[in-house]
Amino acid sequence: MFSRFLSLLCCLLFALPRLSNAEEALIDCHVHLWTHQRPSGLSWIKKNDTVLTKDFLPETHESVVKANGVTGVIVVQAGQSLQDNAWNLEITSGNPRMYRGVVGNLSEVIGTEKFAPLLRELSKNSRYLGYRLSGRYQTEMTPAFFRDLALTADMGKSVDFLVGAYSLKDVDVIARRLPQLRIILDHCGNVRLDGKALPAQWIADYRAVAKHTNVYCKVSALYGRFAEQPAPRELAVYRPILDLSLHCFGEDRLIFGSDWPVSESTADYSALLRLTRSYFLEKGADVMDKVFHRNAMKCYAIPPLR
Repeated sequence: MFSRFLSLLCCLLFALPRLSNAEEALIDCHVHLWTHQRPSGLSWIKKNDTVLTKDFLPETHESVVKANGVTGVIVVQAGQSLQDNAWNLEITSGNPRMYRGVVGNLSEVIGTEKFAPLLRELSKNSRYLGYRLSGRYQTEMTPAFFRDLALTADMGKSVDFLVGAYSLKDVDVIARRLPQLRIILDHCGNVRLDGKALPAQWIADYRAVAKHTNVYCKVSALYGRFAEQPAPRELAVYRPILDLSLHCFGEDRLIFGSDWPVSESTADYSALLRLTRSYFLEKGADVMDKVFHRNAMKCYAIPPLR
């Protein structure tokens, strides 16, 4: 009875707005913004998709996160256009207290001579936290590829991996070779859920990556990981991947992300946030604060508010 009372008390306390020394108490580390008017477009969105064929810009997004108590956001570039790195910085420049940083996408140029000057130029903006590798333009991870990752680490920037074009085994190799590089796995390693047991080989690869203390895991897009949509809403369905992630990465290397507005295809923002909170609430207030705030500040090296 007493433990249930403590759990309820923690829930009520976490629901209240909490700010400490001007740092956010709830940071969403995976939000996309886009307009279909961008030259490169978003080819991965199906033309008959009635949800994602809309534009999603700050004026739409800000009301959603404010209504849910989110006070800091990391924008992750939705496509691989080089131009959109700067565009994401520009479109979020009007509200830097909300949009704390941008993770761009340099998939197209990593391992080429174009990479270093572009990264240095983008990094002149302190809100450019790093980039995502979601596409693969070279078949091999060449010496030039590792050279550019080493430069990324030297500049204090991070790398997100959307597992697919790069496998978990690739990330394992990279993390071992460059222990100074901060790496973030998106969407729990881009796991696919179907209500059945996770494949043994996938679990083994996931565990291997998690052994590297420079790798963080983003608990994001949970509903979107489900093969059949609409996805189940019950926490019990997601508990196996959440238990595995917490066991492998620990409470100090997990961060929260919504994957908004892609998540709107499955559930509204509040439902996704409530699902993730309900799991970590069981682990106590300190773990909640780490997953929803402190770990994000550390792994993305988010600049302090001025």
